[in-house]
Amino acid sequence: MTTALHHAVWLIALAAMPAPGLAYDKPAFELALDIDQDGTMDRAVVMQNDDGRADLYIYLATGEEKLDPSRKPDFVKKALTEDRILDLESKGEGSLAITSCFGCGASKSTEDTLIVVYRNRSFLVGGYSRNWDWNIQKSDGTVETTIGDCDINYLTGKATASRDLDDGKPVKGRFKPVPLNDWSYEKRPRICSF
Repeated sequence: MTTALHHAVWLIALAAMPAPGLAYDKPAFELALDIDQDGTMDRAVVMQNDDGRADLYIYLATGEEKLDPSRKPDFVKKALTEDRILDLESKGEGSLAITSCFGCGASKSTEDTLIVVYRNRSFLVGGYSRNWDWNIQKSDGTVETTIGDCDINYLTGKATASRDLDDGKPVKGRFKPVPLNDWSYEKRPRICSF
């Protein structure tokens, strides 16, 4: 009984302690890649904050080094998303894919992938894809399901979208790269909403 009481006291004490700031304590995700395609590895770091926001930090020419908390990043995008980050991945040709989810497999869930590229000395959104599976319980006991996806390649200007179980169809119009500083999930194209 005393051991259980000790554990309970420790758990309460730990829960009452202020949480350390996440700004460099431990990245949620970290990836070395050559995002600016200059032959030297760079580093992308995502920090998931206590409030759920995910911030992106990019350090040029530091991919081979250990992350130094005192070094100022070359690029910062605060509040990149409020969803949970699932993965960072290099997609070749300097492309960084950042995948996040809301609900993450629950009855109401979405998954987003943002492709970040470096072109003409600027960080841009080069692509964006989203899929959703949204189930709403109605008052009569039935469930209304909305399924769909979108895929936009801002570099080629082309996009596809689908609803329900249909195959993706080309979307009319041209899509241009968006400066990463200007990007927000609230500004995503209408074809990616449901």
